[in-house]
Amino acid sequence: MNFKQFGVLLSVSTILGINVIATKALAEEPSITFGDALGSGGCSVADQLPGEDGRSLSIVLDNFSAFNGQRKKCILRVQTFIPSGFIVQEVQVLYQGTTDLNRGSKGTSLNRTYSFSGGALGQAVAPPKTTKFTSSKAFAEQDEITVLAATGLCSGGGQGLLGINLIAQSSSGSSIFVDTADINAGDVIISFDLKRC
Repeated sequence: MNFKQFGVLLSVSTILGINVIATKALAEEPSITFGDALGSGGCSVADQLPGEDGRSLSIVLDNFSAFNGQRKKCILRVQTFIPSGFIVQEVQVLYQGTTDLNRGSKGTSLNRTYSFSGGALGQAVAPPKTTKFTSSKAFAEQDEITVLAATGLCSGGGQGLLGINLIAQSSSGSSIFVDTADINAGDVIISFDLKRC
């Protein structure tokens, strides 16, 4: 077992940063309020830390990695409260992590699907995404999700739920993790682009 795997086994965690980018000047940018984030299915939320800017949230996930033929699923749900007069028009999600493959391994993959419900989130327009990795490396994969606003949404913000379903798959002799065990890579960053109604 190498040092990285040992560190992952001791404390596998993922940092999820949520940054909100508005269309107005910084002083006038709206703040999003976030409720409790929940992780299930193969990961759990260990902690969440709101950002000082009022538009970001860091979430620490535990136990999201797959080793030597494992398939791990993480279901993440984040409550959002969009300010009155704004809607979400696009969401970008950046995944960073690492993969380790032994010679002869078939590789690893990271699958993602998204769902939005309620409030000013509207409906996500994004097909399922899958990235396959065939070599040992640090990775950074970014998804951009267009949001279709629901009719009448511009009456003013509201509560919504952002859903992210992740599946990390490894083959024999390989591992994949999205965590902070590697100092150079290991987090998930979500950015919201807001639009004034």
